Amino acid sequence: MTDKPQHDGNQAQNAAILLKVAQTMAKLGVAPFPRNYELFYEALSGSNPQLTREFAALGAHPMQNQIEQIGVKYHLSGFAAIEADTIRADTARSISAVSHALKDSIAKKEVFAAMLRGFIARLETDPVAGMSDFADDAARLRDAVAVFEREEKAFAAAMNETVTQLGGIDSDIETMRKAATRDPVTGLPNRIAFSAKLTALYDDGKAVGPAALALVTVEGLRDMGERHGAAAVEKALKKLAPEFRKSVKKNDFVARIGTDEFAFVFHDVSADNAEAIAQRICASVEGVQVALPNRAFTTQTLSLSTGIAMAFTASGGVDLFTQAELALRAVRSGGKPGTLVFSAAIGGRTKKTYSPHAA
Repeated sequence: MTDKPQHDGNQAQNAAILLKVAQTMAKLGVAPFPRNYELFYEALSGSNPQLTREFAALGAHPMQNQIEQIGVKYHLSGFAAIEADTIRADTARSISAVSHALKDSIAKKEVFAAMLRGFIARLETDPVAGMSDFADDAARLRDAVAVFEREEKAFAAAMNETVTQLGGIDSDIETMRKAATRDPVTGLPNRIAFSAKLTALYDDGKAVGPAALALVTVEGLRDMGERHGAAAVEKALKKLAPEFRKSVKKNDFVARIGTDEFAFVFHDVSADNAEAIAQRICASVEGVQVALPNRAFTTQTLSLSTGIAMAFTASGGVDLFTQAELALRAVRSGGKPGTLVFSAAIGGRTKKTYSPHAA
């Protein structure tokens, strides 16, 4: 087979990177935390040149906190908990600063109010006070007003700065949320987001509305990765993602839930509608041409196998997912791509020992 040398070369390259990660971490004395492996792999694979440069700048003795700063900066999933702790600490500091500034401002306002009350009381109780005494009191009050105005402006500036800081924290939270619930390659929701969506389809075991779940396997994608490497798979996925987005309605949902697996949720559909949508998506994907590395005039097409289950036939999210998996398994067992809606017959002929195929 002509592709065998390139296939073996890609596998050897990936194996070399993994070996280099382990050796480099051991050489630098870096703790074998899973998040550290993730960062070192990103840095040594060269997929993010800027991250690689910052990693190299750490030198021969990187500290764990330096490693974590880079992981948080680039929103690597393994560092999400650390990023969340940082955001919480920043928020607490900002709110504490506002609280102290507000207490100080209130105390100074109370002092100023007491001066005003004293001045008014003297005017009311001693209307014939000497002009010099009145002038002295008025001067003190004028000076107090000037100080009060300066402090109010300073307080307003501090409040504006805090609002800006909280806005930045809000932005960081949104970035972290997206990083935690988005697939980094396609930009689509990931399995975490899909699980939340699946749960939201039911209320006390009853479907909240007519909906269908379609589980999709992109046939040929794994083989492409084995033959041409991870870069070819990433290129294919980035071509498929917009096809998937434009093939569904605004209130529908699509997520990448595995290496070559995607999940669609169609709302307000019948089984026939869901099957027709799935077939349309399949036809769209078959028209996508994926250029292969080092082959200027060679492209590859992909196809989809789809298993569909209807929300009203399942008792909950887990049951719905299992039904769609069974339908997908039945399609793939036939040896060629296709689309199939789950039925009692499919469930009946499935062995009790069935477990969903690995992503």
